[in-house]
Amino acid sequence: MKQQILRKLALMLLVGTATAGLAACSDEDASSESAGENTEQAADDAAQSAESAVDEAAEETEQAADEAAESADQTMDEAGDATEGAADDAESAMDSAAESTEEAANDAGEAMDSAAESVDQAVEDAGESIDEAADSAMDSTGEAMEDAGEQTQEAADEEQQ
Repeated sequence: MKQQILRKLALMLLVGTATAGLAACSDEDASSESAGENTEQAADDAAQSAESAVDEAAEETEQAADEAAESADQTMDEAGDATEGAADDAESAMDSAAESTEEAANDAGEAMDSAAESVDQAVEDAGESIDEAADSAMDSTGEAMEDAGEQTQEAADEEQQ
């Protein structure tokens, strides 16, 4: 872009110098010396104008570059802030998820402990019920045998009489 601006300025300088030279030569009463001086003066003016335009273009280019750099820095800062905020949010979400997982694991552990205690109690109760049933069955069997023995004795006594 800078090179295009310089080419255009050089072309304008050439056209301006040629125009000034032609204007100086068109006056029939003026001497060739005056025409040369006019041409030289026009060339100097065109050179100063071109130099001024180049300086102005360079300043504008430098200012545009500075503004672009500032804008890029600001955009990078904003992107960095946004990224940092997203990272903080993600870290917070992960911490929350870890806490929830830990609470769920603790609750599951407590439920398993409670279930194990319930199973232990049920096994103990079943053992006691079996013991009671066995004792009752043995008592019933003993009583039935005793009754059978008494009846057998009675029958034997009756037969002897």
